[in-house]
Amino acid sequence: MATAQSSFIIKRLDGFGGPYVDSQYLGNAYETGKPHMLENTLTKIFSSESRFLTGGKNLLGMTGAKSYGTMEIDTEVYRWRLQGAEEKSMRSLENLEAGNTTPGINGSLIRLKGDLDFYTHPEVLLPEDNAYPMQIVDGPIPDGTGFIYTLKLQGDNPSLYLPPSLLDAGREFSKGWTSTPSEANRFFGNQQYPNSFLLESQVSAFAQSIQITDKAWRDSGRLNVEFMYTDANGKTRKVDRFLPMAEAKMWDELYMSMEAQMVYGVKQTQPGKDKYWIKTGPGLRQQLKDSWIQYYNGALTVSMLKDYLMDIFFARADERDRKVVAMTGTQGSLMFHDALSAIANGFLTIDTHFIERTQGIAGIETPHLAYGAQFTRYRGPQGVVVDLIQNPMYDNRKYCKQMHPQYPDRPIDSARMTFLDFGTTGGDNNMQMLKVKDTFRWGYVAGTHTPTGPVKGGQAGSKIAGYDLFTEGTAGLLIRDVTRAGELIFDSTY
Repeated sequence: MATAQSSFIIKRLDGFGGPYVDSQYLGNAYETGKPHMLENTLTKIFSSESRFLTGGKNLLGMTGAKSYGTMEIDTEVYRWRLQGAEEKSMRSLENLEAGNTTPGINGSLIRLKGDLDFYTHPEVLLPEDNAYPMQIVDGPIPDGTGFIYTLKLQGDNPSLYLPPSLLDAGREFSKGWTSTPSEANRFFGNQQYPNSFLLESQVSAFAQSIQITDKAWRDSGRLNVEFMYTDANGKTRKVDRFLPMAEAKMWDELYMSMEAQMVYGVKQTQPGKDKYWIKTGPGLRQQLKDSWIQYYNGALTVSMLKDYLMDIFFARADERDRKVVAMTGTQGSLMFHDALSAIANGFLTIDTHFIERTQGIAGIETPHLAYGAQFTRYRGPQGVVVDLIQNPMYDNRKYCKQMHPQYPDRPIDSARMTFLDFGTTGGDNNMQMLKVKDTFRWGYVAGTHTPTGPVKGGQAGSKIAGYDLFTEGTAGLLIRDVTRAGELIFDSTY
């Protein structure tokens, strides 16, 4: 008879039976619901490209509102790969030449214990002072937690020796080049290959609803009041019935929930009230904790801004690809303007921007003048360009109740500056809004009433006199490489 077990089986998935099927049954039996793998990408850390988005006033506008800014995925959990630096430096684990005040003099050999075995003869190592190249003579030889190399200083000066401190524990060494015979060579150097990382995150689910009774439906058109609301395109609309405004408010609340969660949310997976998992994705703040964070408590200056941005971009991206967006509140916008105004005062300019003649009715010139303008772009050295965008959420006391110590009527987040790189890497946007396929749903559940009126002879959903409107969907924020972003955070205690 056939055996119940086979040596070729590496995983067993149990079937199920019964009248009810949900995602947990399918996942246990057929491994559905696997994390979505973002394709096309071993994204190299900090491979910035020049395209970026500046069209929106908030995070949804800067990501999801763009045709290439939203991606549909198959399940709530997703993964992507990130590539590390091309090369890794070796660190000294201990100074094997301790007590030797002139290591390498007269061509003497130097012993080095490092944490990597990546190098070999005929490679040349460079210490932290690159004036002392050292040829590998022997090694690496395993020794406990590290590897021992035998080195010899390059150069024709016999009195040259390596400063002993360059061999101390923690000092770095990297490959410079290979030195081989010019004839009948049989020695070749090695090369390094970068680390890669598999990262995982998830999106969140959101839902809103309204329950309307039959009498509320009848009375909504008898209020003799006009209602103002903002539609999905950000335009102000006017209606004379309550229910269209209420439905628009429901939609607005859904998207504001997404917006708030994608800024302030934290990643968690917890069981819900009815056994199903509630997944929430990490927001912008949580993801940027691994980025370039700097605190300040005084006035913003161009020097501070320049130094901060150069820390991000130094030796990391081509000068043509150093464009970022600074998202901030009103106070941050004013500080940005004041900083650039202060530095601009030192230049002699012919002013055609701050002072201009005003136009009268029908374009007729008048003797009146207007003064004023605001800086919203900074062009720094080495190709750095910053475009300022004001996000109303940073000024909203609903989301930030901690007030600025110098401006007690303004939230402290109003002075916060979030620097985002919307560039692309290999055709993939560094920042995107994600949503799960087929999770956006909206409609109504009828009782003995529907949005168009009472049920008269047709099928009712229930014997409740009224109906429900609902909408739900999923959303999450993907930042492939957070090392291309960061924040300047105002902190009065810093």
